[in-house]
Amino acid sequence: MRKLLAEVAAAAVAAGVAVLAGGLSASAAVGGQTVQVSGSSAGLHFSTTHVPEGNISFQISTTNSAGSGLVLFRLKPGVSFAMLDADLQEEFGSAPAKGTRDLVRDVTIYGGADVEMGTPVTATINLEEKVYYAFDFNSSGLPTAQTVTRFVVGEGIEQAAAQGSGWNHSASVSLTSSDRFQVRGELHASGSILVQNVADTIHFMDLIPVKAGTTDAQVQAFFDSGAHTRPPFARNGPSFTMEVLSPGRDLVLHYSLPRGSYVLACFIADDVTGMPHAFMGMHKVITLH
Repeated sequence: MRKLLAEVAAAAVAAGVAVLAGGLSASAAVGGQTVQVSGSSAGLHFSTTHVPEGNISFQISTTNSAGSGLVLFRLKPGVSFAMLDADLQEEFGSAPAKGTRDLVRDVTIYGGADVEMGTPVTATINLEEKVYYAFDFNSSGLPTAQTVTRFVVGEGIEQAAAQGSGWNHSASVSLTSSDRFQVRGELHASGSILVQNVADTIHFMDLIPVKAGTTDAQVQAFFDSGAHTRPPFARNGPSFTMEVLSPGRDLVLHYSLPRGSYVLACFIADDVTGMPHAFMGMHKVITLH
């Protein structure tokens, strides 16, 4: 979903800010339940689609040159895939503010991650005993009953013996109702981040490499300029994206990245103005040590 949303905001993101997925920390998913997710141009393949409730670590990789993006969600009672399709058409079309409001109303989104070839990432999500849907927006267009993967948690599967080890983290990032990132703890180049959506709307989190010394004032000035060129602060390098999270949801991202400066950014449309959150100040320059 992030890549589709980023296309909506492409004029401000500019051609040069390509976001790559982050690497997997080798020890991140020890214990609990691990699910291998392999992406291709045909969509996503899961090592299993029936797991016990608890912390589920999705290890996501792809052979698709366009990348793959796991999004996990549930439709709220009375909501159909046709209604979800209409919401997404609004979000990506001429009514983004209404699309955001309708998505909050109609669907619970549990996150996930976007990955590129050669750069897997792990997302650990705590899931209750329910039926979920998994989808890859990068290769399958918009979700339908025929294109999603039904992912069952619980229903006769015993709880995993070791729970919680995939939930360890050294830093946390809160996504707030004021459309800001609040960062706490040590941000390591190789580690884990707990991401919590404490807002009343949906958010996602791009982590984009930038040049040393870049400031949030420079990032905002670029957005305000309406420039269609490569940002002067952009630099090439690996990164990762956390997929959309509904209000009240959280997950842990496990990654390994080069040390240096990055900017966190969210491009979800504001539910009043329709403006991407990043344009309104939802960006934060960080350093991975």
